[in-house]
Amino acid sequence: MNNRREHARYQVAVAAELDLNGELFEGETRDISAGGVALLIAERLSERQASAGRAELTLILTQDGIEDPNEAPFTVKAEVMWSAEADGGGTMVGLRFGNAGATEQKQLERFLAALAEH
Repeated sequence: MNNRREHARYQVAVAAELDLNGELFEGETRDISAGGVALLIAERLSERQASAGRAELTLILTQDGIEDPNEAPFTVKAEVMWSAEADGGGTMVGLRFGNAGATEQKQLERFLAALAEH
C-alpha cells in the first residue's frame, strides 16, 4: 500500500487547544505535518461539533519537551477533515491547516525541521 500523504508526518505530543464554533477543547497532538495534525481530545464530540468544518487551532510547540519562552503559540485556522471515537474514550480529530501567515508558516517550518533532526 502506498502512502499518499503529501507531507511527512512526525509523531509528537504537544498541548493543543481547539476552538470549534466558540467551544474550546483541550487536547494533545498525536502527529503533525506541514499540512495538518491529528489531535486527541478528552471529550466526545457531538455530530454537530465533529462536522463543524472550520476551527481555530493553537499548538504549544516545544523543543525536546520544553516550551520555548521566546516562541509564541502556533495559531492557525483549520478544517476538520475527520473525527473518530478514540480507544479509551475521547475523540481523535484530523485537521488540515488553513493558510497560515508568513510568521506562523516559518514557526511551523522551524518546529518540523527540529523534529526531522531527531
